[in-house]
Amino acid sequence: MDGATNSRPRTRASYQRLSRDERRDQILAVARRLFTELPYAEVSTTAIAREAGVQRGLIHYYFGTKRELFLKVVQGLTEFAAVQAPPPDESMTLPQTVELCVDLFLDTAEANATTWFAALDAEGFGQDPELLRIVNRFRDATVEYMLTLLRVREPTETLRAVLRIYSGLVEAATRQWLQEKTLDRAQTRTLLARSLLVLMTDIAPSLEHG
Repeated sequence: MDGATNSRPRTRASYQRLSRDERRDQILAVARRLFTELPYAEVSTTAIAREAGVQRGLIHYYFGTKRELFLKVVQGLTEFAAVQAPPPDESMTLPQTVELCVDLFLDTAEANATTWFAALDAEGFGQDPELLRIVNRFRDATVEYMLTLLRVREPTETLRAVLRIYSGLVEAATRQWLQEKTLDRAQTRTLLARSLLVLMTDIAPSLEHG
């Protein structure tokens, strides 16, 4: 079952003759938008096909099931987030770099909230091992990205562990902001920036030398 779609009217895309890769990218772009706008259960391959202006069977031909298409969307989201990371700026202070790091997290979360939380919750999947692998790879890549941005040239496993724990705080804080509405963006930014700065300047060094 693909799940129900919402009832708002949408305009069917007009058919265009595209190459195989262009058609595949078009379907993927529509799926990315719908999975970002709506919970997983409310998106169907029928709706994706209608929006893309293709037959539903073409989606199954290119991507397989709705689950496999969703996995491809989540994988693309994580790759896109990694590409957006700027190179480290040696002229920035640590507090400035921390704030930049947090702003990038918040921008990515805000733009892709529905898809990302569906991936984190494995909604409709149970404990899907492939989805969990994608999410965990992204968490590990985020830690490495933070180490690069924060200009940590020889990180220890202790520091990596601290940053993995911090990534859990990021997920919880953005959920409070975007889903629970108990924090606004400014409060979330303050929470995450100050926490990361304290972890880098106080807690992690204490653990290293304790």
